[in-house]
Amino acid sequence: MHIVATSNTPEPPDPRRAEAGDPECYTRPPSPAQDTLRAGVIGAGPEAEAWRALLTHRAAQTRSAAEMVALQEQDVDLMIVFAEAVELAAAASACARAGAPPAVILRVDPGLSHPLTALMEALAGAKREWEGAFDALVDAVAIVGAEGTVVRANRALARTLGQDFAVLMGRPYEEILGRPAPGSRDPVGESLQDGAARTVEARYESLGGTWQVTTSAVGGHRGGMRLIVVLKDVTAVREQQERMQQTLRLAELGRLAGGMAHEINTPLASIALRAESLLRAAQDPRLMAVESFRNFPRHLLAIDEEIFRCKKVINSILDFSRGRRPDVRPTSLNEVARAAAELMDAQMRLKQVRLQLDLDPDLGLVEVDEEQMCQALLVLLSNALDASEPGHQVTVESRPRADGGASLAVADQGAGIAPAHRDKIFSPFFTTKPVGQGNGLGLAICHGLVQAHGGEVRVESPPGRGARFTILLPARPPEPARPPSNP
Repeated sequence: MHIVATSNTPEPPDPRRAEAGDPECYTRPPSPAQDTLRAGVIGAGPEAEAWRALLTHRAAQTRSAAEMVALQEQDVDLMIVFAEAVELAAAASACARAGAPPAVILRVDPGLSHPLTALMEALAGAKREWEGAFDALVDAVAIVGAEGTVVRANRALARTLGQDFAVLMGRPYEEILGRPAPGSRDPVGESLQDGAARTVEARYESLGGTWQVTTSAVGGHRGGMRLIVVLKDVTAVREQQERMQQTLRLAELGRLAGGMAHEINTPLASIALRAESLLRAAQDPRLMAVESFRNFPRHLLAIDEEIFRCKKVINSILDFSRGRRPDVRPTSLNEVARAAAELMDAQMRLKQVRLQLDLDPDLGLVEVDEEQMCQALLVLLSNALDASEPGHQVTVESRPRADGGASLAVADQGAGIAPAHRDKIFSPFFTTKPVGQGNGLGLAICHGLVQAHGGEVRVESPPGRGARFTILLPARPPEPARPPSNP
């Protein structure tokens, strides 16, 4: 409960404490959401001053008990009156007046400390310790009432939301956290309904990323339920786990795909050779004169084209499975970007998509395999082109990194990536393109090439606002681990 002491002349809040977000620097009217009690402290002397300091943490105007009638017109919930023995009768008479708020009259003896003052100091000290520990927590924590409004919140939650601490109290948690992202649960709402404790990973619109939400119901004062909500950002941990799982899946699928490709390539080459031989033989005028043979050249040509397409897929699988070690040397990523853009320029123009280069002229050299980086960038440019409509723009951006490395980003203005597909886009053979327009290996190969350089590929795709793929590269790839030597 917040207890705010008042005097006849209310003081404005302390600007420094207001800026720090201290809710007790304000004199507010009673509010059920904030559970505030406005107390008027009346009296002179050290006891009254001690209570004012405990309740308000700021100086207050002092008055004698005989002058308390003036404060009865003020909006207070409780009067705390300090009176010496000779003032008790006047204080009791004033408190008994019609319209006077409830009052507590404490007799003070000069030179003696009132026992309730020591009790209040102990309670205030415990309150400060609790609030200090609450605000020192690294994770964002909120106490939510049974009606769904935030009763208390710590500084970490205010920092996470980028909002002023003082405005969080009394607001519905849905308004603060935002709605659950599509496909995500709302553990706070679920626990408010059934009172059960939960630890669930969830995504909220105002938070961004993935959060581990822990809810625990406790009994509040006056018998009401309150929910302790702890939010821990696990976005980086989940991304790291997904990258590790992706690496394992790629390695296993790479070995499987490599074996299958070799087994399929041999009979496919034999079929292609015979199809080419039949195609040449079908050009014989004697065969062309036969009515039933006139469509043979067209059918054989279609077979030859389909075989060529199959071989392209198999070659992609072989490239994916080989995992060639990068041949690194100091390279300008700006030149890599320009080379890739030149190769894609004709396709971009044909689809009426603008290709914009935003390259940092001060970008230093990084040690990469130039051919592999160009291949990875071509994959991203090809995907961006497929996602773009006529009139859209694809942007290639290069920037230095603090560790001496560099980044290459490809951004488009397409429809973006559906949240349900975000975790699958680097998986081999996963594609959202129509049948025959993609084999699902492009991004898997790109991911493998970048990973071989000790880098990573990050994806940003707000719903309906395009996609941005960023290749993050260190200044120098890590040295591969050497096998242990035999003794």
